[in-house]
Amino acid sequence: MELRQLRNFIRICQMRSITAAAERLNIAQPALSRQVQALEDEFGVALLRRHGRGVEPTEQGELLLTRAEQLLADADSILRDVPGNEDELRGTLTLGLPPSVAELLAEPLIAHFNARYPQVRLRIVSGFTGHVRDWLQRGTIDLGITYETGPSSDHHARALVYEQLYLVCPASGRTGSQPIGFAEAFEQPLILPSPAHGLRRLIEAAAAGQGITPEVVLEVDIVQVMLNFVQQGVGNTILSRISVRDMLANGELAARPIISPELGRTVVLWTPGLTGNDRLVRRFAEMLVEQARILVESGTWEARWL
Repeated sequence: MELRQLRNFIRICQMRSITAAAERLNIAQPALSRQVQALEDEFGVALLRRHGRGVEPTEQGELLLTRAEQLLADADSILRDVPGNEDELRGTLTLGLPPSVAELLAEPLIAHFNARYPQVRLRIVSGFTGHVRDWLQRGTIDLGITYETGPSSDHHARALVYEQLYLVCPASGRTGSQPIGFAEAFEQPLILPSPAHGLRRLIEAAAAGQGITPEVVLEVDIVQVMLNFVQQGVGNTILSRISVRDMLANGELAARPIISPELGRTVVLWTPGLTGNDRLVRRFAEMLVEQARILVESGTWEARWL
C-alpha cells in the first residue's frame, strides 16, 4: 500500500467515478482500476461498488476513506514541518475564475506565484459562476472563485469582497454617475444574462423582494455583446464596475450605483475540503487572497474587503 494509491482512492470516492478521477489525475483509467484492485487484494475486501452512474465506496471502503484522509493529513503535516519544502512546491494547479475577476486578478497573481514557485505549472480557466461550481464539483479545477456562497459538501467557502452593483447605461445620459433608487433602476428596460446565470438569479431575487418584476428586453450571456447593445440604446444592464471599467474610463458608458436598497454581490473563494495536494492549493489560495487585498486597497478593484 502506497500513499499515492490512497490519494487516488480518495479522489475516486470524491468524484464517484473512476473515469472522471483518471481524467482529473491524468492517469490512464486501466492503471487507476489496477490500483484499486491492488488495494482490494491487499485488504481482501471489495472497496468500491460499481453501478450505472459510477462507483461508491462499500462499508469497508468508507472505513478506508476515513483512515486514508487521516493518514494523508498526518503525512502532509510532516512535509510542512520540514524546512525548505515550502520553497520547493511542485505540480499542476488549476484555478477557475469569472471573466471580470480573471481580467483583474489573473495577471498579477500568475506573475507573483510563478516568481515565487517556478516549479508549479498554473492553469487559469474562465467561466461564469455556474461553470466554476460545476468544475469544482467534477474536480476539474483545484480551486475557484464564484459570485455566490451556495452550499458544498466538498469545498470550503471564504468570502473575499463585496461588490456593489450598478445600473449601466449609455454615456449620453444627463444623470452621469449619480445614484439611482432601486425601484427607478428597475423601471428601465433591462438587458440581462439568461435565467441560468447567477447574476440573473440574484437580480430577480432582489427585485422579487421589493415586489418588482424586471422588464427584460434581451437576454445575453456574453458581457461585451450585452454592453454593445447598451451603447446602442436597446436597454440598460446591471453589473459591477470592474465589468465595465475600461468602457467607463473611455466615456463609452455610464454606471449609476443602485441604492435604497443597495444591490450587491459577494465574491467567494472555494478551496477543497479533502486532503491531497492541499499544501500547494493552500499556499496558492494564500497568495490569491493577498493579491486580491492589494487590488482592493489600491482602489484597482472597486469593492469592499470582507
